[in-house]
Amino acid sequence: MIEEQVIVTSLDVGGVWVEGVQQSACGSCSAKAGCGKHTMSQLGRKVSLWLSKDDSSGNDLTIGQQVIVGLPEGAILRSTLVLYGIPLMFLLAGAIVGHTLAGELASIFLSIFSMLLGFKLARNRAENNKRHWQPKFLRSCESPVATFEPIKVINP
Repeated sequence: MIEEQVIVTSLDVGGVWVEGVQQSACGSCSAKAGCGKHTMSQLGRKVSLWLSKDDSSGNDLTIGQQVIVGLPEGAILRSTLVLYGIPLMFLLAGAIVGHTLAGELASIFLSIFSMLLGFKLARNRAENNKRHWQPKFLRSCESPVATFEPIKVINP
């Protein structure tokens, strides 16, 4: 499970909106000029995610509270393969079959048609797996209460 610390930004009846917390050391890193993370952090765009009540059920969350959300291992890779790979495979297959059957013009039309069919299939597959690819609430970040015990001095 890939875990990320986020802040609750909005509460709603159906769930909560959370926003990512930047955890980089861009201010002190010497590779700022060539680093993509530093460049993206300068854009100022924060990532907002929706957690449904099912994912955050039983938790009394408040605005500003820091929580940990998790994304299943491989969810990003699987969703990327489905959303980009299926249409691309259908496009290539349509182009090859169209060229084999009737030449270049058929290749163009069949590849476009099969790519659109691939997008439709990818969308259906994504809808079926949407629940498995969504981030889930794991736990809240409660700052531990510091308890100090008095130091016992032992005299020899």
